[in-house]
Amino acid sequence: MGDDLWWDEVRPSEGGRSLVVSLQMGDILKAPWSAKSQVHEYGGISWLGLMLDGQAMLAFVNRADQRIYVTEPKGEPQPLSPEPPARQSHRYIEMIAVGDEIWCVREVNLEGRVERSLIALSLKSEGVATLRILDASSHFYAHPRVSADGRHLAWITWEHPQMPWDGTELRVADVSNGKLSNVRVLAGNVETSCLSPEWGPNNELYFICDKSGWWNLWQVDLKGKLTHLIEEATEWGFPLWQLGMRALSVLPDGHVLSVHGAVDARKIVRVHPQTLVMQDLDSELTDFKPSMSVSNRKAYTVGASDKVVCQLIEIDLLSWQVCDVVTSIESPVDASYLPKPHEISAERADGRKVFAILHAAHHPDFEPSEKPPLMVVVHGGPTANSSATLSMKYAYFTSRGISVVDVNYGGSTGYGRHYRNLLRGQWGVVDREDVLAVVDSLIAQGVCAPNKVVIRGGSAGGFTVLNALVHSKSFAAGASYYGVADCSTLATDTHDFESRYLDTMIGAYPAEKDLYIARSPITHVNQLSSPLILFQGLDDKVVPPSQSEAFRDACAAKGLKHAYVAYEGEGHGFRQASTIVSSLETELKFYGEVLGFEPQM
Repeated sequence: MGDDLWWDEVRPSEGGRSLVVSLQMGDILKAPWSAKSQVHEYGGISWLGLMLDGQAMLAFVNRADQRIYVTEPKGEPQPLSPEPPARQSHRYIEMIAVGDEIWCVREVNLEGRVERSLIALSLKSEGVATLRILDASSHFYAHPRVSADGRHLAWITWEHPQMPWDGTELRVADVSNGKLSNVRVLAGNVETSCLSPEWGPNNELYFICDKSGWWNLWQVDLKGKLTHLIEEATEWGFPLWQLGMRALSVLPDGHVLSVHGAVDARKIVRVHPQTLVMQDLDSELTDFKPSMSVSNRKAYTVGASDKVVCQLIEIDLLSWQVCDVVTSIESPVDASYLPKPHEISAERADGRKVFAILHAAHHPDFEPSEKPPLMVVVHGGPTANSSATLSMKYAYFTSRGISVVDVNYGGSTGYGRHYRNLLRGQWGVVDREDVLAVVDSLIAQGVCAPNKVVIRGGSAGGFTVLNALVHSKSFAAGASYYGVADCSTLATDTHDFESRYLDTMIGAYPAEKDLYIARSPITHVNQLSSPLILFQGLDDKVVPPSQSEAFRDACAAKGLKHAYVAYEGEGHGFRQASTIVSSLETELKFYGEVLGFEPQM
């Protein structure tokens, strides 16, 4: 804001509070306020900096009631969005400033029915703002962007059963007197994913699209003329689990700023849209969050590497160099204790490659006298990926003699649309087979002890964990964090954003109900023989506690060694420091009991 820089942080030490921080003033959103939208249950960027009558102001979505509030830095927030009617929940995200208004996405929950729209809120109202609906013709919205001349609005939209990585449309409308007209589709369809539109200086739109099989850089004009600017076999986009993210920015000189490259070697790139000359930024960071912003001759983004947990960096656009590390999350332990994560691959029986990130067991003062145990990690999503960056969570295990392999199974992002589509109709099969292929490969190479392999995962990763445990004898123990146990229950009892996700991943429900039953780990629980520990947030709206409780009860009925650890006040993904520490220590202790060692906490 002005000559200041604002960013957001999640503070586990403050109960998982999300706050906004100023480079000049420090924390500007005072406790106990928390800027956390629950749109799609996953939220995203939940705040916006504003200049009102020369005063820097903060608009944010309050976690407690999901209303938009406005405050001066360190001030007392005042509500801007109207209080919702009884028995309704209104949520907001994707805020942009347009004249004297905030335009954003609103999600309305009406006793189980969900509607979304683009709306406008007046900043000039006395007290609570006047609200206008701009567009309500779609079920999902993302990335609203107004052209520099204020005459056009672009956004991304999609419908059930598509997810945003399956198929979206890039739409544009004319803007006159704050109203939209002449809405049309410029790019995208149910089998093409478009993301992150940004306007150029001459009303051209740059965006990310996977029409070629990879999320690459494209351009379109207002007449719908498409140009594939950069065609390469790396991803420039990302799975849109959270809203408000930005895959590219247009610089003041017309260059386009984005991120591309392999999963283990991402690079910030500057592209000249006329000459198509690309310049990678020289940086030690190898992975970046989709959160780039540009101000004057500087750009800012957040990145990580195999040595860096997280850094907010400042880039000088004239010299094209990193000129400052604004803030950094440092490792609390000496670097000599940390693993060196790197990408590996394994080959399935059918010849297809499976990719993974290996964090080898390491301690500077001890040499292993035998092959170490292996922890197999299955990421969530399942449309997501793991990067070759430093994880303090994994270092907790590697420094205690347990190697960690994070599997980017078929369906993961970062390897093109074909790899991402491998899970279509095959969730519960391809992911499990890919995990077992990686395990078999590492055992064959002598990387780990074959009788000391454990497996952990959360959400969709927990589903794969449970499936691997009931369909194989490869694992000494497993840990499921809020994992899916019953696909039929998930199809009928989850939140709106993912309520049709399984149409693509398994099949239409209830027409394919038999397949849902066959793919559900709970169906085959009688085959479970490995000890299992289950972790669950009791406020989880994505995978309700009943899913973990069903496996807990099945383990108890079988007399199988198990544990069920539930946390009050936690949802889908743990945010509180006490929960994060407790779950890790409890998990390690459980493995120690199974594998016969005394953990060093």
